[in-house]
Amino acid sequence: MHARRRPSTVPVRAGAIAALLLAIVGPAFAHSGPHHAADETSPIPPTFRVEQVSEHVWCLFGQGGNVGILANDAGVVVVDDQYENMAPGIVEEIRKISDKPIRWLVNTHYHGDHTGGNQVFQSLTTIVAHETVRPRLLEYPRVVLDTFPGKMQALQTQMAAIPDEKDPYRDALNRDFGLMKFFLETLQGFDPAKVAAPSVTYKDSMTLWLGDQPVEIRHGGPGHTDGDSIVSFPKEKVVHMGDLLFNGWVPFIDTLGGGSARGYLKNMTEVLDRLPADTKVIAGHGPVTDVAGLRHARDFMRDLEVEVERAVKKGMTREQAARTVKLDAYADVKPVFRTLANDVLAFYDEIRSKKK
Repeated sequence: MHARRRPSTVPVRAGAIAALLLAIVGPAFAHSGPHHAADETSPIPPTFRVEQVSEHVWCLFGQGGNVGILANDAGVVVVDDQYENMAPGIVEEIRKISDKPIRWLVNTHYHGDHTGGNQVFQSLTTIVAHETVRPRLLEYPRVVLDTFPGKMQALQTQMAAIPDEKDPYRDALNRDFGLMKFFLETLQGFDPAKVAAPSVTYKDSMTLWLGDQPVEIRHGGPGHTDGDSIVSFPKEKVVHMGDLLFNGWVPFIDTLGGGSARGYLKNMTEVLDRLPADTKVIAGHGPVTDVAGLRHARDFMRDLEVEVERAVKKGMTREQAARTVKLDAYADVKPVFRTLANDVLAFYDEIRSKKK
């Protein structure tokens, strides 16, 4: 049976739900930690919006990272699976598109809003990811449990010395504190035996074939995390960036998870260098965009690096850089989850350490 066409969008209240969840539990919920647990006790039922991106590719929006779906006569490939409680609904939405077998699920990185549904999908398909994702899911949680309490205490001490809650540096520290707190909360009772880690991993790149459709998966080095995958559907002229693109949001550089601000910029530039001009781009978070949208997000990071380099050359401390570096030309890039100061600090630390 051929993949079934559907309207380009399904009206839902996903945006309102996301806003409500952020108000209830804070920004850390928008991007969970390595564990599969998520908002499993929420009274709000999962809802979705599905957008058709090309003839055979769809993007599903819900709670967590955007899900990519390639469907043709040979089957289905899925990119990311949000949270465990969302996964059954994601499967239902996929079945509205195609009744063909789900051949592969690709995790673009280890974060729980992209891998939380693995437990549901593991009985349906083969899970694929970069080789660092498996240990991040199975082993890194122990590191979090052992080290994050001390890191959080240190952050609290720093914040206590800054009475102004609107101070950009303090706000950045508070975002880090909230993120660590959420990681710890979701990892209570962690059991590696229950983690549905990828069973197929790769180092640099690999290609899956869905009939005559190539699915090109590439790792360009640390960026958002140390295990990001960029998934391309070249015959469809569509690329799924994972969280190497927060469309309209200040990007999240997970330095604790091996991420790199300069690597994030490098990854975006390398993708732009090889994309056809008419490619559609699925972001990890935010709306589907095009090459111009990806270039705008790349330019934000490029210009931020330049401004932080200037701050370092002026002899500014990291606190001073966080408080003074601005990018007024990018008012459309919002601090939905991370602030500009968070990314300033990520760049600052790498520039000072001479990290390329």
